[in-house]
Amino acid sequence: MSSQEILNFLSSGKWVSGEDLASRQGISRAAVWKQIQGLRKKGYEIESSTRKGYRLKRMHDPLDADMICEGLRTKWLGLDLRCFNEVCSTNDVARSIARECQNGTVILAETQTRGRGRLSRPWASPPGGIWMSLVLKPEISLDRAYRINMAVSVAVSRSFSALYGLDVGIKWPNDLLIEGRKICGILMEISAEVDRIGWAVVGLGINANVDVSGFPVEWRCTSLRQELGLEVSRIELIQKLLWEIEETYQRMHSKDLYEEWRRRSATLGKQVRITSASGDLLGEAVDLAEDGALLIRAEDKIKRVLAGDCIHLRAVGGI
Repeated sequence: MSSQEILNFLSSGKWVSGEDLASRQGISRAAVWKQIQGLRKKGYEIESSTRKGYRLKRMHDPLDADMICEGLRTKWLGLDLRCFNEVCSTNDVARSIARECQNGTVILAETQTRGRGRLSRPWASPPGGIWMSLVLKPEISLDRAYRINMAVSVAVSRSFSALYGLDVGIKWPNDLLIEGRKICGILMEISAEVDRIGWAVVGLGINANVDVSGFPVEWRCTSLRQELGLEVSRIELIQKLLWEIEETYQRMHSKDLYEEWRRRSATLGKQVRITSASGDLLGEAVDLAEDGALLIRAEDKIKRVLAGDCIHLRAVGGI
């Protein structure tokens, strides 16, 4: 019996006898006790009673590489998975090893002291979230790099829908929203040689079991715990994310992936303000091109935007 199977039996929060746990898997009660001790050392609060057996007092969900890998169904993504208690930034750690580590290496941390988003904005990274970076080594030209972000954002949206039934839209260029509130941010950093990508580090910041009540109101954030009214298993979510990302990444150049990315957009149909080095652009987001560009109708003209900071103002025709 694996540690994950023990947790599955205890997840109801009810008492389960050691004899029952042992008989279900055909192992000794001593083996069950050994697994319980291992889980306690990892931070799980498991009560024991001579008469009643074992009970999971509280669903603590530490980021444990062994536990994540036990249920991981990927072929290459996350096979090298490294968990830390605290780092400055998972992207920083990933970048420092990107040249020599294998494709698909994953960095996770319980907290980040200097997490950041686009334009070096600070990103709050308290305990309970998923702060994760992927090291990817695609054999593609630099002008196709946007497809990586496209594949990852679709995978994240899919994962939330499959596990929790949530409708999560993709805000151009790199955020995921639930009813206009930010649940996840994506930050991609690339090293290129001539016109070929050497490596890409893709950072994901997900407000899983985070208390966002103390975040600034203007951040317009939410969390899975707030949306669902309960804490989710971060291990289960990470396993699902990595499986979905591997699947979308392997077909990132396909037409159907682009169409799904466009279909999941939370930006189309909105009045938006785009801020970039060339200035501000105000208009209606009317389409998304296959090369990742956002098409804006402004002053009766269609303008292409490949990069910039996007602010949703309101739905077209809305109040």
